[in-house]
Amino acid sequence: MRQVYLICYDIADGKRLRKTYRTMCGFGEALQYSVFRCELSSVERLQLQEALWSILNWDHDRVMLANLGPAGSRGDDCLEFWGEPRTAIPNREAVVV
Repeated sequence: MRQVYLICYDIADGKRLRKTYRTMCGFGEALQYSVFRCELSSVERLQLQEALWSILNWDHDRVMLANLGPAGSRGDDCLEFWGEPRTAIPNREAVVV
């Protein structure tokens, strides 16, 4: 059974932060900077754990996982957002006039 997780992280180093973000994009959707919603099976959760543990510096970094419940039930309905939604950074191109 897939569970919905809210995963937040605080990474002290820019290089590890970017690597963590890229890793997280393979497991879920970014809700805010350093906050992801992931639907994971128990195997996928272990794969994520293994991937992140190889990146983290245990003296300076921190990751929080909150199990929100099963996908398709409470896990889908328990997040509420206020304010401006996070949007992707637009792809800007130079225009020569």
